[in-house]
Amino acid sequence: MNALLTELDAWQSVGLTAELWWRDDDAVEPTVELDRLIRISDRFGVPCGLAAIPAKAGEPLRKTISDAAGIWILQHGYAHTNHATPGSGTGAWELGLHRSQSIVLEELREGMRKFTQLYKGRFIPCLVPPWNRIDPELLPYLPVLGFRGLSASYKKDRPVPPDDLRVADCHCDVLYWKDKPKVRFTGTEKSVQFIVEHLRNKRLSLADASEPTCVLTHHLVMDEDAWTFMEELFSLTGDHPAATWLSPADIWPSKE
Repeated sequence: MNALLTELDAWQSVGLTAELWWRDDDAVEPTVELDRLIRISDRFGVPCGLAAIPAKAGEPLRKTISDAAGIWILQHGYAHTNHATPGSGTGAWELGLHRSQSIVLEELREGMRKFTQLYKGRFIPCLVPPWNRIDPELLPYLPVLGFRGLSASYKKDRPVPPDDLRVADCHCDVLYWKDKPKVRFTGTEKSVQFIVEHLRNKRLSLADASEPTCVLTHHLVMDEDAWTFMEELFSLTGDHPAATWLSPADIWPSKE
């Protein structure tokens, strides 16, 4: 964690505060892992944007988060279903144009309708595309549907969003996915490297300084090392005057 501490010291030395946020994907129902996430959020006072799947999440999840002050619901696509052609080599897609555009948009509209009613003030209209992929042709329609935000993950060549859609992408995924089905923690050094790289680029005006640095987790498949890292990260940043954790409501405030 020394590299992160050094970077935060650099922010403090120039009178800046590093803004971070926590996103967790694939929420569907109450689980012991979700209970653990909520306890950690409460313990460290760090808000979490819980990307839930509209076709699968319902009243049980609502009840679970109802008393968790730091948990906000984001929209994780619609059903988290891969519609890409098998063997095409393009990876998994739900929000591509492998189906008609009208079907994709109608599913997103239905998901937003459900979450707006079910989670009310806890729902932030930010779209989190499954597998962090969305066809650029869909982006202009998102504000029309009512989305204020988008959170995916691009290392380069990020498509330009419409002016009224604020993007806050993932910059550090704490899990290593290439050894499926045995997903594992990517390691402290690598995770810190991802966080520091984005913070440094913002500090040096090489990246959008208004975009908070996002740390991504997946509570359902995290190993013990990944949970331990998150607790250490929250402890370090909580003690540093140049770090603050934003909630999704801070990033995408209500227009009302």
